[in-house]
Amino acid sequence: MVRFMPLLLCLAAAGASGDEVAILDKDFRIMMEWFPGVYDNQEQVYFEEQQGIDEALRHERIHHVFEPVELPAFGDHVFYVQQHLNDDPAQIYRQRIYSFRPDYEEGAIRLTIHIPNDAASLVDSHLDTTKLSGLAPEQTRVLSGCDVFWRRQANHFVGYMEPDACSYVSTESGQRIIFNDDLLLTKEELWISDRAENESGKRIFGHPTGVPHKNVKARRFECWMTGMQRDGEWTFRRGLEIYDQGGMVWLTTDEENPQQVGIKMRNVRWPYDPNRPSLVLYAYRPDEDRAASYAWADPSAERIGINLRWMQASCTRSPK
Repeated sequence: MVRFMPLLLCLAAAGASGDEVAILDKDFRIMMEWFPGVYDNQEQVYFEEQQGIDEALRHERIHHVFEPVELPAFGDHVFYVQQHLNDDPAQIYRQRIYSFRPDYEEGAIRLTIHIPNDAASLVDSHLDTTKLSGLAPEQTRVLSGCDVFWRRQANHFVGYMEPDACSYVSTESGQRIIFNDDLLLTKEELWISDRAENESGKRIFGHPTGVPHKNVKARRFECWMTGMQRDGEWTFRRGLEIYDQGGMVWLTTDEENPQQVGIKMRNVRWPYDPNRPSLVLYAYRPDEDRAASYAWADPSAERIGINLRWMQASCTRSPK
């Protein structure tokens, strides 16, 4: 089982001096700068397949959105959270309201997790924050013992729940399910090792070896694309959003029997030599697993494009 938190960090502060308050406040400001954004573990998933890791030990792909929102009733530092599986935005498996605050008694940053009672009405609130209007804490529930504590260590933050303190009784099985979470946050990555088991110790979910989901923060790009029609004319689209951690966009041509062309973007970090990290833009045709072609640039590039005569695309870094 992976534990990011050294034993020393398990010791809660008995009290907070002026210096300790100032240090925690500074750590809190840094964490609130690092945490927001979009994360994805597509590189982990890709290279596990390439390395021939047993399918039972491969990680599922998870896309995470942590969007800052204005919900004063929940606190001053609040996020709408939405996570989906398998590169499919329709496969949402978790929606939450996160509220962070410095906890001076604990000497840590405390994350309280609110579970919306009507999650369906909040789908894609990161794209339309008006869906959150009027949301109050009483329209959510907080599980006792499930707060996450974060402490800074060197150039990263470690997050953890108090061991075996977070649990609930399943309405389906009647069993008590016990949750544990270990997390690691850097400026560019968020590693998550969450797991659940019943009171007999049987695993309900979580990676069997405890290896975390290694999520990388994604950069947002805005693209234009063209696709050639059968009559030689072109279909053109602009304002297309894509992320550099496995983001995918499809264009459908404006003709009687429409065709499609797709682009995917990856910021590839090779786990072994001699290949160098690269920002890669791939061109795809429907129903083909292998890209028709691709272009690459330095991983820090702000713009990348491709021209295959039958399609063209250009993507420019565009933070929200």
